[in-house]
Amino acid sequence: MSLKNIILSIFKKVRQFFELILVTILIYMILLIPDVFLFTGNLNQYTWIRLVLNIIGGGLVAYFGYRYLVKQADVVFERLNSKKVGMSVIIFVITWLFLTFGLPALFEHNPLTGSNQHAIDTIFNHLTNWWTLLLFSFNIVVIGPIVEEVYFRGIMFEEAKPLGRIVQILWPTLMFALVHSPSTLEQWTNYLTAGGVLMIVRVVTKKLQYSIMFHSLHNLVALLS
Repeated sequence: MSLKNIILSIFKKVRQFFELILVTILIYMILLIPDVFLFTGNLNQYTWIRLVLNIIGGGLVAYFGYRYLVKQADVVFERLNSKKVGMSVIIFVITWLFLTFGLPALFEHNPLTGSNQHAIDTIFNHLTNWWTLLLFSFNIVVIGPIVEEVYFRGIMFEEAKPLGRIVQILWPTLMFALVHSPSTLEQWTNYLTAGGVLMIVRVVTKKLQYSIMFHSLHNLVALLS
């Protein structure tokens, strides 16, 4: 390969990486839209209305993200495959055991939650009615996983494809951890593990529906505990 071709190849990769950064920033801004209804102002005022708006906002974000993604690649749904479901469940159990018992043992204490999780816990503690709890749970278990999988393991994963398999896998995993605002090594380990395992499910099954199921189950168990 000539020097000219090498330079052109480098410039091409730099341009593609810059484009990926711009896509990542745009995704981050889009994901902030539903949270505006919950994380601003006094939590004691109009809680159920804010939860409904949060769900509607999240639903719209998921819908438009889905519409964009299906135009790029056929990676969202397929007829349910029992082997892939079983594999996803096994991976979930192993991951849950590690995060519940292995990670605290590794760091000799339970990891402190990041600012993102702290905000969720604060909202949860302000819920006093069963319908607000139901709305909040629906957002955590259904809307949240769909949105995050469509954008991280879906759109961002596909947009990173020109940069090679390593970047395609590592970049969405790192950004998934970063968006949850970890501030300690324990928190980084927690979110990188979760994001990495979700990426494994996505890559092995080749369909988002299984990582969405995995993510929803993870959030449900976390909510119940």
